[in-house]
Amino acid sequence: MEKSEERKSGNSHVANKKSSLRTVGEFLREARQGRNLSVEDLSSSLRIGKEQLIALETGDESALPEKVFIRAMVRRIAEKLNLDTSFILEELNEKKKNEPKPSPVIKKKNTRKNKNFNPFIIVILSGALGLFTSIMLLKYIQKGQNDSFNPKRSDIFLLDKKISS
Repeated sequence: MEKSEERKSGNSHVANKKSSLRTVGEFLREARQGRNLSVEDLSSSLRIGKEQLIALETGDESALPEKVFIRAMVRRIAEKLNLDTSFILEELNEKKKNEPKPSPVIKKKNTRKNKNFNPFIIVILSGALGLFTSIMLLKYIQKGQNDSFNPKRSDIFLLDKKISS
């Protein structure tokens, strides 16, 4: 029974059950045969395995690599056979549109906050440390300046002795 007959008889759900990969594979096989190319000829000209080409034409996903490689292979074959690659790749994606998408895994956030950690404490401690360092540095600088302007008692005593002698 052809697809057009299936649609007329109301059995189109049977046609929709066929995987899009199988549909694309059959389309590519018919195009290859229409150009009088054998599986060996096409596989050797594209440098892909004969087994992979047969698996693609039959829609055998288990014998094929990952989907991204299948798409690349379909594109190369369609270009070699001078077919509309965008239409074929769209048909290949048709299965993805019909399949329900798996719900994304959502990581649960830890709702219990760590009671020992408080960023405000870090800010306060950093400020206190900065203030302490500034005060100590200021005292050190002032001490050095005061020593040069205020002579010690022993220095004054020596100066008095020199002046009086």
